[in-house]
Amino acid sequence: MAASKKWLVSDDHRLPVGQIAAQTLRTRFDAVWTELRASCTMPDNADHVHQLRVATRRTLAAFDVFHAILPAKRRDWFEKRLRRLRRAAGEARDLDVLTARLASNNAVRARSRLIAMLSKHRHRSRAPIQEQFEKLIEADWTSRVDRLLEDVCSRRSRLGFRTFARRRFKPMIASFFQQADHTLHDPDEIHSLRIEGKKLRYSLEIFASVFPTRALARCQESLEQLQKTLGEFTDHASAANRFERWARTAEAGPNNDMLVSLCDDENRQAAIARKAFSKWWSPVRRRSLRRHFKRTLRRSA
Repeated sequence: MAASKKWLVSDDHRLPVGQIAAQTLRTRFDAVWTELRASCTMPDNADHVHQLRVATRRTLAAFDVFHAILPAKRRDWFEKRLRRLRRAAGEARDLDVLTARLASNNAVRARSRLIAMLSKHRHRSRAPIQEQFEKLIEADWTSRVDRLLEDVCSRRSRLGFRTFARRRFKPMIASFFQQADHTLHDPDEIHSLRIEGKKLRYSLEIFASVFPTRALARCQESLEQLQKTLGEFTDHASAANRFERWARTAEAGPNNDMLVSLCDDENRQAAIARKAFSKWWSPVRRRSLRRHFKRTLRRSA
């Protein structure tokens, strides 16, 4: 539950939902801005890029949780900018991970040429992050954040946060299991399930003051394990797709055969990971996780 403790803004679930929403968004907006500035001032630091992507995902999850009480026009403006940031950071992060993975494998000396090509792509991948940073400064991001949060906090509502959380969380669980109960035939469906799992886990952090600690911890642990198991597949599938695309470009040059070989290897690894996930994500496990969530909601009543 360490993540929930870090992101918990108040232990008092009796506070108005608008106040909790403003505090939650403030914490997450601050994390986005801190990591965005750090990613631009220290572009070679891969961890800041990683944390920027995580921070944007957490903030978008908060927007999803409090969707109904946020002013529509401002909500749409921020969601659009946050998604742009997430895409920019995601591309940079994927290249960081791939470069590090190839660099750690010294079995093929010729891969140094490929790593050099990846390094060029990594360097170029920082430009969109810098571009988004400059645009947000020009748009007066910090003042816009202040105005949004003042508006949300000042909204009068008799609805307490506990009641709001239980009402809001129930359809979110239903949405997750609607995706989870599908037969996952292709990479896009598996990726969608992973995203739904992340969204639900980041929402659990917001609801930490409402739900019983032990019950909440079990739900979070299950979602973290789901993400870890799915991550093995999506990382290999994404790498295979990238190598295949690069192999068809003029830039590949003498690296073409190696890229094709790496693509085949990543596809094999993805198939192994997918088989392992299918075995782990059994109907019994899904039913068990569903029971955990139902008990969590029931015990919070």
